[in-house]
Amino acid sequence: MTQKQTVTSRDGTSLACWRDGEGPPLLLVHGGLCDHLAWFFAVPLLARHFSVWTWDRRARGQSGDVGQSSPQREAEDIEAIVAAIGQTPHLLGHSAGGIAALHAALSGLSLRSLMLYEPPYIAAGARAKPAPAILVEMERLLAAGDPDAALAIAMRETVDMTDAEIDSLRHSAGWEHLRAAARAIPHDWVLWDDQPAPSALAKIGVPALVMMGSESPAWLRAAADAVAAALLHAKRATLAGQGHSAMITAPEQFSDAVIDFAAAL
Repeated sequence: MTQKQTVTSRDGTSLACWRDGEGPPLLLVHGGLCDHLAWFFAVPLLARHFSVWTWDRRARGQSGDVGQSSPQREAEDIEAIVAAIGQTPHLLGHSAGGIAALHAALSGLSLRSLMLYEPPYIAAGARAKPAPAILVEMERLLAAGDPDAALAIAMRETVDMTDAEIDSLRHSAGWEHLRAAARAIPHDWVLWDDQPAPSALAKIGVPALVMMGSESPAWLRAAADAVAAALLHAKRATLAGQGHSAMITAPEQFSDAVIDFAAAL
């Protein structure tokens, strides 16, 4: 049975959280252009083995937004939810949520394990870092009330979507949900732009699992490899046939990888 509660972060931001299942706690940190519902298909599977906590990151869904977002604020949000959990959790982050999870782990947060699915690192030689002017343009479009154009830029820059793919998505039922999440694009961009150095990741000593999809863009697969190589105790897992959102496209395959890793600790 799903239980909802509200947690207040250090700076006063209200965070909406949900709990499902019983067992060791597993905190899920969603990526960009979404909210806690990104885990909708995976939660029932994971809740057979864990007490699963999902939440809307600040400026998304039912959570608030106080002041400017930053990696530190995102880490503090995770710390606030862990305090509400009251036990040491497994922490699993997807995409930009993976970068937030890394910042939380580096803050000294006590964790059972750290699991990441394609944290969008920009590995050396994998791709060019987006120019600052791209964020400026997206912020201009959002302020002008044009989230559609801002979304198109974000999708091209972050997951290499083509114009044809974006146009097809624009006519799908999920586009309105993406439009609602567009206001948080600058928050995710800050995480992408301010990544912990690979050398810093060696300070994270907990067991780690770094996952990727075999069909994801090459730069995202390179990012996962770079993060796994930088962590002290990391295992890699490639989900065959999947892209950047395996928790949606293949929830059983995704959940099995998480469950098997945690069970082996």
